[in-house]
Amino acid sequence: MRVYPPPPITFPPAWHWFVDELLPSYVKKHYSPKEAWKEKPFGETDARFFFRGIEELSELFTDERSGHVPPYFKHPRFRSSYLLYFIPLQAAKFITLFQLHAKAMAAALSHARISGKLKIVDLGAGPATASLAFLIWFLNQPETEGISLEWDGFDTEAGILKDGKQLIELVASQFPKLRNKIQARTHTVSWWDAPGILNGENSLILMGNVLNEMPQNPRAEENQFHGFKKLFTKMNGGGCLIVEPASRSSSQLLSQLRNSFFEHSLLPASPTSLWGPCLHAEKCPLSFGKDWCHFSVPVDIPGKWFKKFSKALSSERQWVKFSYVWIASKDYPAPLTANTSRRVISDPLSVGKKNKIVLLCEPEQPKRLEIPVQIQIRRGDLLSGDHPTSQENFRR
Repeated sequence: MRVYPPPPITFPPAWHWFVDELLPSYVKKHYSPKEAWKEKPFGETDARFFFRGIEELSELFTDERSGHVPPYFKHPRFRSSYLLYFIPLQAAKFITLFQLHAKAMAAALSHARISGKLKIVDLGAGPATASLAFLIWFLNQPETEGISLEWDGFDTEAGILKDGKQLIELVASQFPKLRNKIQARTHTVSWWDAPGILNGENSLILMGNVLNEMPQNPRAEENQFHGFKKLFTKMNGGGCLIVEPASRSSSQLLSQLRNSFFEHSLLPASPTSLWGPCLHAEKCPLSFGKDWCHFSVPVDIPGKWFKKFSKALSSERQWVKFSYVWIASKDYPAPLTANTSRRVISDPLSVGKKNKIVLLCEPEQPKRLEIPVQIQIRRGDLLSGDHPTSQENFRR
């Protein structure tokens, strides 16, 4: 049995400029309390000042929080904290998934080459975190000549949506590949109202940390269900990527939602309806119970200020953690994997002298697999027949 290690996650050169220069300068210019501070370079004094908000917001985001997350984007203190620290953290998850699912991104570009326009839809966009990650990724792609971009951001908080639009325009203004080639529009409405505004030429739909912050009540669930039902008729290209935190409640909510897509025929009941992480279209084995479907990928997130803030939080980031489902569009279905392929959905559960146990994704009920202790294997890897492969097959 042989395991192939995952390819290292790399960050495009524009990432360093984005997190070390653009975000700090934008936050200082728009959120410093004193006018005299705003035009000066971001420095240690600014880092100490803004860190207080980062620390408070980080505590708010912990799994131990009680009840529903309050509308933190309404408060300038928390908006600035999110822009400065949580955009890099969350954008790194999208950069990671864009690389792990290179074929899904290729589908988005293929659709754009045909239409001449790459239309990004960002639902629950906030400060356009997912879309900014896309632009950083796009700058590093070859053969994009002749493609113009459109961005539609949807959020109920106008202030943070305005920040997102300005950041997109600032990124675009700095690179010939994007300069004067992107049209950005904002829509201050709930994400489930987006399908009524969109047409069917969307190359990629993105949702990041939206579902876990929605109120859990029958009305919200009904709006959410009908929103997805309409949304899936507007998908094209790379489909719809939904990313949520790696906590049990968020992950199982996403798994249950995925189940309902198939149960209610919102999607064809085929593995080709999903780019990942699922290899089947039957009931998720981790939608209930003590285990849940989430992933941890070793990633060193670059950034001088990001690393400084992470250290001050005693949370130096060596992994990105998330749960997700990536839905394929009808015109660009995901390829089938071999019938013998299985996804590893746990780290080793028990380790003996000779063997260890991991869980494999099977419909309804996960399968326990015993493997030799010397075999290196972790959550997210694929086993293909008797030979486990890692992120190489993960790249559906």
